[in-house]
Amino acid sequence: MTAGAGRAGEHLHSGDPIVSTASASAPLIAYAMCDERGRMLVSRHAHTVFYAASTVKLGVMLAAAIFAERGALRLDDALQCRRVFECESAEGTIEEFRLDPDDTDPQFPADGSSATIRELVAMMIDRSSNEATNVLFDRLGPAPIAEAFRLCRAPNTRMERRIGDPCAVRAGLTNETTAADLVAVMRGILSGALTTRTNSAWMRDVLEAQEHPRIGSVVVSGTPWGSKSGDVPGIEHDVAFVGQPASRRYLAVCTRGFKPEQGREAIRGVAAALLGG
Repeated sequence: MTAGAGRAGEHLHSGDPIVSTASASAPLIAYAMCDERGRMLVSRHAHTVFYAASTVKLGVMLAAAIFAERGALRLDDALQCRRVFECESAEGTIEEFRLDPDDTDPQFPADGSSATIRELVAMMIDRSSNEATNVLFDRLGPAPIAEAFRLCRAPNTRMERRIGDPCAVRAGLTNETTAADLVAVMRGILSGALTTRTNSAWMRDVLEAQEHPRIGSVVVSGTPWGSKSGDVPGIEHDVAFVGQPASRRYLAVCTRGFKPEQGREAIRGVAAALLGG
């Protein structure tokens, strides 16, 4: 889960929709699927903006690869691991913050130890480590991540803040995306048009190690796939690539207003119907 989205709605009756600061309106399912050339094959509410949750971490991975190729960093550079982060309030005071216990990565390396950018990217994607995300965000900054989204032609996707940053939340900064943007980002990562084939293959391998499959759980056995999901109370998303390059499909399903398993089942149902699983 991603921190900072709020938990209003936990006390609603089991049949009621989830309502939270990330999902304040009526329940909705949106999806977009395109082919290897980027042609949209099917869509529904594909340009509706959602809180992005952890799907926005795709931009961090792509930014790291792009800036490594420009010589601004090396993927094997070591960064210090930490669970305590600092932010600056509107009044100019420095605050320390930790992630909510439910949003922490129990496998994250001990404070003061080091991990390479390559290793942190893998933690951020395969098990969705929020600590790894924040360490990488601090190293990269928001501008390279925004550039990565622009290069993917994902105009409605933004990552303005770290996960669980209370100063940024109070300042109104957020992370958002759409189903159409998510397939554009996933395609940008795998197409080889934005990075070398070597880095594109590395990112594909990271995505294929996904530990939290939604779409992937209904893919026919033996079919290649990789994905990045994201969730907070009232939000469940997933975006995946499925199939061999020549016949590959890129599918994103975004939901809001559902309880977690309802949202995940909606994603699986859409994926099964569109992919023939």
